[in-house]
Amino acid sequence: MPLYTFHICDAEGFSTCFETRELPFDSAAFPVSGELLTQHLSADHVTVWEDDRPVLSRHRHPPSIRGLNELRAV
Repeated sequence: MPLYTFHICDAEGFSTCFETRELPFDSAAFPVSGELLTQHLSADHVTVWEDDRPVLSRHRHPPSIRGLNELRAV
């Protein structure tokens, strides 16, 4: 099975720690990244790599989408 590296990252995108797991396929990394976000409360997101290939990036909070009128007011 392929070896996946899960980087637990802070809000600036720096990896504060990492874990590796053998998984059968890419989509199995999604629930694992959610578990890691639950375990590491200070983490902003988790990035997952299989060797040097990026697999996914899962953020704790989804991006906020604002209308153009709201952007002008900021």
